[in-house]
Amino acid sequence: MLAFRKPAWWLLLLFIVAETGFVAAARWQWQRGEFKDRRAREFAAALADTTPTPVADFATLRELRGDFAKVHLRGRLQVDRVYLHDNRIVNGDYGVDVYVPLAIEGGHVLVNLGWIAADRSRRTPPVLPLLLPDFDAQGLLAPAPALGLMRGDAPANPGQPVLRLNIDPAVIATEAGLDPLLDRVFWPAPEPVSAFRRDWAPSGMSADRHRGYALQWASFAIACLVLFLMFHLRRKAVRP
Repeated sequence: MLAFRKPAWWLLLLFIVAETGFVAAARWQWQRGEFKDRRAREFAAALADTTPTPVADFATLRELRGDFAKVHLRGRLQVDRVYLHDNRIVNGDYGVDVYVPLAIEGGHVLVNLGWIAADRSRRTPPVLPLLLPDFDAQGLLAPAPALGLMRGDAPANPGQPVLRLNIDPAVIATEAGLDPLLDRVFWPAPEPVSAFRRDWAPSGMSADRHRGYALQWASFAIACLVLFLMFHLRRKAVRP
């Protein structure tokens, strides 16, 4: 017959804290996986949408809901304000994503023109294709890139492309005087003859990886419970 041995108060407290943390981490990772699934479905639906869309103004863009939406933008690229998103790796090759503000009716939008190869050592600046001010393209409205942990971007100088560790629309709006600037970015549709590579896809970890981490945290919770019971359950002697 098994009997439960009363644990020390500090050990019981440690067990409760550990179990709470493991379960909370597993739940959060599982929810992130579900969120990434919804985002992937939304991206696929927007990408597959072939219906013609009218030219959108700033007010229309602000009213759009969800992470991805098919839109048609027309305006003037501010080619004297070029932001190069640093450390973009594509198939093992180093490069940068080229962002340029686009002036449309009612405001501004950051356009990710696409990826170009660059010098990994950063000794020489990337060679930019010719950027024309007139812009007219269909594509996807997408979330701005997630901010990394590293900071310290240099301020942008008009007429000179600047390497940025982060593409933060709020920061760019302040330093460039772009008011208002949308908090999302525009991904133009791929063009076979374009000098920019545009393999658009949602950023971040996949839903399956999040679910894998969720199962990992759940296994920690189960292992912790099993160990706790093993140390506090003992066989009770049966008196004759």
